[in-house]
Amino acid sequence: MVTKANIINLDQGSEKIEVMFNPEDYELTTSALLSENDGNLQYNRSKLEDFTVSLFFDSYVQGTDIRDQTDKIAKLTLPTIAGTNTKRPPVCLFSWGGFTYRGLINKVQQKFTLFLPTGIPVRAELQVTFTSWLTDKDETDYSGKEACVKYWEVKAGDRLDLIANKTLNNSAYWRLIADQNRITNPFAFPQDSDIGQRLLIPDIANKEPINS
Repeated sequence: MVTKANIINLDQGSEKIEVMFNPEDYELTTSALLSENDGNLQYNRSKLEDFTVSLFFDSYVQGTDIRDQTDKIAKLTLPTIAGTNTKRPPVCLFSWGGFTYRGLINKVQQKFTLFLPTGIPVRAELQVTFTSWLTDKDETDYSGKEACVKYWEVKAGDRLDLIANKTLNNSAYWRLIADQNRITNPFAFPQDSDIGQRLLIPDIANKEPINS
């Protein structure tokens, strides 16, 4: 049994538009945004890029206007939902084969390629582009608020308490850094073999400094 892809209008009671033919391809990119601080690489957040899918529509056999089908998707770009200050397009969910993408449809490019003698189009190719619309949980996951990953490149003269103060704003977290990186003799750190190594700075959410 063939599972058809769907575009679901989440703001209108899960109103569903089933595609005529499943897409041959779609494109999605997720990128990690990094920054450099004093020569040390820090993870800021992940960014979910736009999602683009190619769709094919054909009503030649039926002899009907294919725009009756494609306009259902094109109209999802219209601002019909009341927002904080202005209206916005509805939040839609693309779903197919276990893959889902939630976002606003910001662009629908329609190319009509076959016509009846009367000029009515009966075949169309659509490029549909979504911009992500994140839930609160998505925002937390992609921003790294619960698990911000930082690294520190060890230099001569470094001390764990100074590194903790620089990266975690509290020198008392030095023991967590030592434990995270299995530094067995923190009071002799850094040794020559440590210079140039990268320390993983731990996530301090729900953790207290270790006083010792």
